[in-house]
Amino acid sequence: MKTVILILVSFTVNMLTAQTHYDEGMKKAFELWESDKADEAANLFERIANAEDQHWLPYYYAAQINIIQTYRTKDAAAIEARLKKAQKFINHANLISKDNAELFILEAMLNTAYVVYNPSNYGMTHSPKVEALYQQAKSLDSMNPRAILNHAEWKMGSAKYFGTDPKQYCPEINKAIALFENIENKTPYYPTWGLNQVARIQKNCDE
Repeated sequence: MKTVILILVSFTVNMLTAQTHYDEGMKKAFELWESDKADEAANLFERIANAEDQHWLPYYYAAQINIIQTYRTKDAAAIEARLKKAQKFINHANLISKDNAELFILEAMLNTAYVVYNPSNYGMTHSPKVEALYQQAKSLDSMNPRAILNHAEWKMGSAKYFGTDPKQYCPEINKAIALFENIENKTPYYPTWGLNQVARIQKNCDE
C-alpha cells in the first residue's frame, strides 16, 4: 500500500513540476514577444513544444510568429523558410488537438501569407485553401470571432480584387466585435487576439 501511495505522490509531484516549467516557459516566451523579440519568442515556444508534447499551444504560437514575420521582409527565401516551418508546427499541433478551429484559422493565415507574398505563383492554388479553411473553422466553432473577422477580411480583399463591393461583409465585422466582447475561454494561454485588428479591417467599410 505504501508503495502505491509513493508512486502516486511521485507522479503528482512530477506532473506539477512539468506544469510549472510549462507555465514559466510560456510566460517568458510571451514577454519576449511583447518586447519585440519575436524570433527569440518563436524559438522558445518551439523548445517548449518539443519538451511538452502534450500541449498544442506552443506549436500554435511558434507558427503564428513565423507567419506574422513574413510580412516584415521581402526576402523570398526567408519567407518560404518561415512558412514551411510554420506549416510543420501546425501539423504537429493538429496531431495533438484534432478538429481545432484555432488551428484551421492559423493555417488559413499561413495560406494567405503565401498569396500576399507571391500572388502569381500561389494565388490560384492557395486562395481556395484559405476559403476552405475558414469554412472549416466556422463549421467547428461558429461563434469564433477570429474566424469571422479574418474570413471577412479575406472576402473583402477578394471583393476588391474582383471589383465588387467589400462593404457587403461589414456586418460580419460587427458580429465579430460582439463575440469578442462576450467570449470566454478558461484554457491558459488560449488565443485571444483579433480585437486589436478590428480598426484596420473596418477601414474597408469607410472607403
